[in-house]
Amino acid sequence: MSELRKGYDPEFLGEGISIALPKAGLEITDDILFVGESESAHVINYIHYSVIMSKCNNQALVSAANLNQSAFQQVSGRDWFVDPRIGIENQVGPKAYKSNPWDRGHLTRRTAVTWGNKYVAKRASNDSCSYANASMQHENFNQDEWRVPERIVQYLKKDKNDKITIFTGPVFTQTDRWYTRRNLREKVRIPSGFWKVIAYIGKQSGKLESQAYVLYQDARFLIDKRGQHSIDIKNYQVTITEIEHLTGFEFDENLFNSNPLYFYPREGINDGPEAFFAPASTEESELGRGVVFSRDDTTRPEFTGRRRVIPHNEFIEFVSGVRDV
Repeated sequence: MSELRKGYDPEFLGEGISIALPKAGLEITDDILFVGESESAHVINYIHYSVIMSKCNNQALVSAANLNQSAFQQVSGRDWFVDPRIGIENQVGPKAYKSNPWDRGHLTRRTAVTWGNKYVAKRASNDSCSYANASMQHENFNQDEWRVPERIVQYLKKDKNDKITIFTGPVFTQTDRWYTRRNLREKVRIPSGFWKVIAYIGKQSGKLESQAYVLYQDARFLIDKRGQHSIDIKNYQVTITEIEHLTGFEFDENLFNSNPLYFYPREGINDGPEAFFAPASTEESELGRGVVFSRDDTTRPEFTGRRRVIPHNEFIEFVSGVRDV
């Protein structure tokens, strides 16, 4: 098995494109679990995917996978296991998921790694069932709304070469719920939501493209298992920057530049908060930076449900009523 566990491949998409694993920002550096002495000992590798664990929450902060759609195999096998490399004390184990409505929600989905020959795909299927790759998802969320972004990956047709890179993780907030029971070693933090980033080489553009989503386990999504039929997923599409602020990770510059939703300037999460901004002066260099502006009251696709950068002169014309952007 160990020879197959090569983990996430940054060069997977090919054509000279590399997407590194996200780097921990200052806010979460001390929370990253290391299982060895090397600099890369915080990355736990499986077949076609890797995870980075939280010491405080005993859960993965990010699970990164490579999917080759053209080599996908339909296989059975899903034996959940506690990874001895990580240790039971650093994972939320099976007791937390018994006799309650909380599913062992795959971060990297099982079908995202079941590719290659039958031998590899079968073992990848089981390898996806590490408790390190699970997070508490309410059954009404896991089996309903969360399937929408998962289906985007499963049936993606925008990619050029059938290769997709996928990052997934939980959203932890100050208002997270906690689950406890008598036989649990310690209480379990329930994520407020989950995020997903997918990247691929565009069929039309021939360039790196990406999409990012965040969905929350809120009261509206936990009511029933019929929400997926009415959900408009583009309303949950976000910028890479927003996911950086939610997670404390800094993503590869290539991902930031490939995302169709703009959110500038990018200073990096270690260099202070990013925000909406206006030019600081009338200098040409300042005016040329543009203004980040949010609109949801027009039908034009470049505005609907997303943020974009518009030139300063267009912004002035808009707010002065001269021009209807």
